[in-house]
Amino acid sequence: MRPWQRFTAIEYAKPSALHEEIARRSNVSVATARELLLRAGDRVRGTLGLESIPLSFNADRLQFQNVAGLLVLASGIELEIAPKFLGSAPGWREDFFLLAMLSHHGRLLDNEGLKSSARANSDLASLIGRSLIEMYWKNQRRPLRTYRRLHHEDFALEGDFDPEDLSVPSEEGFPQSVTSFTRENPYNAIIRAAAAGLAPVVPDVETRLRLERLAQHLPHQPRPLRLQDRRLPSRSKAWQPTFDLSLDILRGLGGAYDPKNALAPGYVMQTWQVWEQLISLSLRNAFSPKNVQLQSSNKLGTRTQDSVIRDLNVFPDAIVSIAGTAGVRRIIVDAKYKGHVDRSSKSISNADIYESLAFARATGISEVALVYPRPVEGALTSSDEVGYAAEFAGAVADGVQIRAIELGVCGISGRRGLKRFADALAKTL
Repeated sequence: MRPWQRFTAIEYAKPSALHEEIARRSNVSVATARELLLRAGDRVRGTLGLESIPLSFNADRLQFQNVAGLLVLASGIELEIAPKFLGSAPGWREDFFLLAMLSHHGRLLDNEGLKSSARANSDLASLIGRSLIEMYWKNQRRPLRTYRRLHHEDFALEGDFDPEDLSVPSEEGFPQSVTSFTRENPYNAIIRAAAAGLAPVVPDVETRLRLERLAQHLPHQPRPLRLQDRRLPSRSKAWQPTFDLSLDILRGLGGAYDPKNALAPGYVMQTWQVWEQLISLSLRNAFSPKNVQLQSSNKLGTRTQDSVIRDLNVFPDAIVSIAGTAGVRRIIVDAKYKGHVDRSSKSISNADIYESLAFARATGISEVALVYPRPVEGALTSSDEVGYAAEFAGAVADGVQIRAIELGVCGISGRRGLKRFADALAKTL
């Protein structure tokens, strides 16, 4: 088998005989290649909690649906699945990893303390670096300490020792061990290694210096060999987001796209969730968090089950309040994915219209914006790029105006890419 074979598929692309290509290039049988794909699909199903595997075989052609990321099929055989709205456009991997980071760590844009700096310079490395810095110093009033058995040498006896060692001390003193409540622990080792490793790839000089200072502020200790997800002690739970972000930075999710480190857990995700998170964060970045309600519960009616009457609630993705000369406009914004990406439809489905009417009736708001990603078809065009936004369909029903908007995503990981995306969405609304 040839070493390091990587294959690329595109979500919802035209069904292809990918298993035959894998067999041809990797010197495995077609049946084995097909089985490898099915096993990988089953692992994704279990990881994401899906009802069925996210790929389908039809007439010996396969298609991936509603997932993107990287998978290991076998030793030396890897598969990357690009989202439909990025396709095979240049730089799609960097764009995807930015979206993956935002999906895993929504606080990167949701933190009001980062708002101004995030809008000024939105390259991925700087954004992650500033977030790590803010999260670290915010918690410094309660340093991340754990009880640990430490070995040292000293002429003052304050710990446990072997009586035989007292006869001939070393130049530093008597060897002994002390149980200490210390910052020297695997958690801080991970955070220090993340800051030190991210600093060299951050283009923003100020952020780079602050990361170096963060690393110097923590005790010097070797980086743990295994990067495992761990639950911090309850007394240190405020540090959990900082630790989680540091782990992802070391795994390659932060800083820059690194194909050698792109196989850690968390690199496969449901694309509709990524899209929903991106829209929510962009709205809060463009209009400020106080003007955006996310996933608020609104009563539509009641339902009866087993003679028990319960409220029937609906949960629109976002309700945005926009101040204008005529007063404050309130708009329901719902992130949509399927029905546009999977079928390249250029109209609003009946199901989306019915859902919009339910949202409008429950909230008393008569304007609904359905926001879709623009699929990339073939060669990249200007309308596929970040900063593009256009209304492509509309409907009016029962006094409710429903607008369908599509947004370009390609290039979102570039300089000011996030700001351009958020500004385009805000301008269209």
